[in-house]
Amino acid sequence: MAIPGSKHQRVVERATEVFCRYGFARTTMGDIAERCEISRPALYLLFPDKEAIFTAVVERMDQDKLASIRAEVAHLKDLRGKLLHACLLWGCHGIDLAATHPDAADLFDLQYPVVQQVYRNFQGLVVELISERFGTARLKMSTEQAARALVFSMRGLRETAADKRDMQNLITSLVDIFVRAIER
Repeated sequence: MAIPGSKHQRVVERATEVFCRYGFARTTMGDIAERCEISRPALYLLFPDKEAIFTAVVERMDQDKLASIRAEVAHLKDLRGKLLHACLLWGCHGIDLAATHPDAADLFDLQYPVVQQVYRNFQGLVVELISERFGTARLKMSTEQAARALVFSMRGLRETAADKRDMQNLITSLVDIFVRAIER
């Protein structure tokens, strides 16, 4: 993780732009160094390889997104509102980016361990949101299993959504079904 105000943080901020535009596969250490206005050897003194920079970029994006979601759902009262808002913010994240820069899809590719952690982190947030109500549900699964099913269902929706509006409609339907299952 980058230290605020440090060279590491500056590299992470600028590498975010490069990875968002070109994805992991097409980005080189030279691209990142050029964007950071430092030499490649100087970049290697800060990060051992491209994977380490990619990990730092995705971790920072995840932390920022989760903090934003937590802040926005804090004022909402009902489970549906909180869950819908969280799922829309998280589930639609990147659709516009991927439409503009198709290579940015690497930022959401589960082949990368850091992306797997992003999914676990959001799953943990969903557990926090549903745990109080889930205790009274008659579902034959744990809170964690239900959260995982919701999170990865959204991934499937992303694969089939025609555009952001379609994704929003699909997530709304999914959350409505999910909340009704918990509250019955």
